[in-house]
Amino acid sequence: MAASPTGHRPLPWPRRIWRFWLVAWNFLAIYLGYKRIQKTPWLSEAERTERYRARHRVTGERLYRLAVRLQGLLIKACQFLSSRADVAPPELVAVLSRLQDAVPPRSYDEVAAQIRRELGGPPEEVFGSFEREPIAAASLAQVHRAKTHDGRDVAVKVQYQGIARVVETDLRSIALLIRILARIEPKYDFRMLISEMADYTPRELEFVVEGESAERVARELAHRKDVRVPEIVWEHTSRRVLTMEYIDGIKISATDELVAAGVDPDVVARIMMEAYCEQILVNGFFHADPHPGNLLVLPGPVVVFLDFGMSKNLPDDFRRTYNRFTLAVLSQNDSAMLKGFQDLGFRTRHDDPELLVALGRSFFESAGPEQRPYADAEVVGEVNERLSRLLSENPITEVPSDILLILRVLGLMSGLQKRLDSTVDVADTITPFAQAQVAGEAAGAS
Repeated sequence: MAASPTGHRPLPWPRRIWRFWLVAWNFLAIYLGYKRIQKTPWLSEAERTERYRARHRVTGERLYRLAVRLQGLLIKACQFLSSRADVAPPELVAVLSRLQDAVPPRSYDEVAAQIRRELGGPPEEVFGSFEREPIAAASLAQVHRAKTHDGRDVAVKVQYQGIARVVETDLRSIALLIRILARIEPKYDFRMLISEMADYTPRELEFVVEGESAERVARELAHRKDVRVPEIVWEHTSRRVLTMEYIDGIKISATDELVAAGVDPDVVARIMMEAYCEQILVNGFFHADPHPGNLLVLPGPVVVFLDFGMSKNLPDDFRRTYNRFTLAVLSQNDSAMLKGFQDLGFRTRHDDPELLVALGRSFFESAGPEQRPYADAEVVGEVNERLSRLLSENPITEVPSDILLILRVLGLMSGLQKRLDSTVDVADTITPFAQAQVAGEAAGAS
């Protein structure tokens, strides 16, 4: 990764070396910990399972301490892992979930200095009132509650000073470690993911773009009374400070609180899935970071979408192809699936359709025979084992970048659906949206 992923300079060499050493050392310790269990032949199945569970807890604590210490992209990566309750070990999820909305905040003085640089005055002058303690802290910014001079309740998202250089440094370090892992363990080649991360991370640092993304999704989903996006307050927004309407809701993963408030988690799950069907299949522009800290629920119920720093615009041709591909997967039409993969831009080393068809079937099979809206860990294990064998024989050499964020969203939603104990039928929910788009395309062509 010679070119700058974010357009910013990395940190000075001493800090770059220090951060890389900490990440690399922890990476090695985690890898060797699991390898030791894997290479101990005399363990019984029960002993091996118990050792893996203990190792997951140790790994979680190690990653948590490292993320808190270094922050930046490491927090975001750990938040992603903790959101995958469908496939990630529960011991790991339990530890890393503490990072969803409880990241150690920066000092008020740093926040005030950033607001002064960006908005031309200290928080106490720019706003009618400004709470010194943040209501949330994340990987790139933290949020403070405030009031405008005309009395509006707002949430003010303030980017950490110098975080762009930290992100630049971490992207380079993680990319190098992923390349090394791909050489050691060819089955775990995540280079495409780091490439996509390098593409979308710079957009998360541009708060004006985030505000525009929020307004676009709000506009395109305005007909839905069960979805809400906070209004952007542009007079108090800049490149590194984003001010929006304050909404006090229940965290989507807090199922006990939802039930206590008279909200059915299954209805919440349905709203979330339908909203994403509209965003991806119909509108071609979607909120791409549905982890629990970014989704709230109001009585009704109404699902509130927060944090549009990671959003994706799909080209019309890609969206239309993806709709046809989705129908092929849901109907398990092998020939249509294969054509869909090829039209989307998937390529394998050898011109053998078996891998792509198997991959398409895995999307369907991971939901299990009941077509649950989340992946069953036991089924995923079987599917992954079969795919690993095929991938080793005929690796995928090209994956369209547009598909990677969609897969990320589907993965995060799968984790949330499991937390909500959803019974929403995947095929019944998705099919009408995809069919309507394909039918509309056919009608337009005739």
